[in-house]
Amino acid sequence: MAWAAGDPGWRLLGALALAALVKAACGGVPTTKEDAVASGIASVLADFGPEVALPALARARAAAEGLQTATADLAAATAAGQPAEAERLAAQAAWWQAMAAWQEVELLQVGPLASSLSAVAGGDLRDEAYSWPTVNACRVDQETVLGEYGGADFFETRLVNVIGLDALEVLLYSPEGENHCPAQVDINADGSWEALGAAGQRAARAAYASALAEHLVATVGEAQQAYDPDGDDFSGELARAGEPGSPYASAEEGLNAIFHAAFYLETAVKDRKLGFALGTGACAEDSCLDEVESPLAGGSAAWIAINLRASRTLLEGGSGSGIADLLRVLGEEALADALLAALDRATLAAEALPGDLPTAMQADPAAVAALEAAVKEATDLLKGDVATVLRLQLPAEAAGDND
Repeated sequence: MAWAAGDPGWRLLGALALAALVKAACGGVPTTKEDAVASGIASVLADFGPEVALPALARARAAAEGLQTATADLAAATAAGQPAEAERLAAQAAWWQAMAAWQEVELLQVGPLASSLSAVAGGDLRDEAYSWPTVNACRVDQETVLGEYGGADFFETRLVNVIGLDALEVLLYSPEGENHCPAQVDINADGSWEALGAAGQRAARAAYASALAEHLVATVGEAQQAYDPDGDDFSGELARAGEPGSPYASAEEGLNAIFHAAFYLETAVKDRKLGFALGTGACAEDSCLDEVESPLAGGSAAWIAINLRASRTLLEGGSGSGIADLLRVLGEEALADALLAALDRATLAAEALPGDLPTAMQADPAAVAALEAAVKEATDLLKGDVATVLRLQLPAEAAGDND
């Protein structure tokens, strides 16, 4: 498709080509619309790390450290043979705070936090901290019985579905005395679960949770180090997209990476989180309510609300510049406002749900459907007008999704 002079996409690519000339001739001060777009792209790339990713990771680190302390207290109490109900409740509260903080980071899967299979400079750190929807509660119970979570090579030899925040939910919220494995699975068939006894099960789960919380702190710290300008400086590599030393071949490729992160709303929130509740999207049945997020803790609706607020932060660039600002540079103020307003409406709809998704589906399924429609309004704008105006590529998993 050819662009005519004056088309936003033409201006965007023209700005990328002119950026070096602008910097040399004008000292980086925009003098034309094309120059302003080039400056706007540079600001989005430069601000993602320090204004969006690092503040969110700092909050996640603080919450993870709180969880580490709480689970250590729980492990100490249960090892001493105490019922430790107060410590268990404190650990659950700390887990909730850690999950709430991590749900912001879910929207920031760029570079080190993204998948190494699909993203430039992907480091898989997100899955190391939280692997949902790749979860396996039975495997967590099996590892609880094995008791190898204290070994030096445990985290190098296990799959992600037994080491993250989702595994911690199983350990902290499962009913006492019960496990999630069928009768024929080894820990039930050979009696090893029952042999632990109630006190042994409590102590093993708490010790395992303490080990996982410690690993979570280390993982979030690794992500901080990756983004930190004084560390591995992925923030700077993204800001220098298209220059030597950056993993991104062009500024447009770097901008695409940030744009793709916003599609968590499409593939995870709309199609998976809400779709599995409503029997739409990625769910192949009438309903997949038994596979919603946080089934034991009941956080499914709360996490969606946080995801929506975090998506607004991503698109606004936190306290810096974001894709919404770039739209305004292109004269698309109405589109930027419409996108942010759609996110706000969806956030209000999520916050108004009566309880978690299973509860809401029983009490007011129309409210869940309305939330899905509100999220779809925002994702349709991302896939349609925003992608067209900025001439950005849709991620592969969203490109063929027409719902």
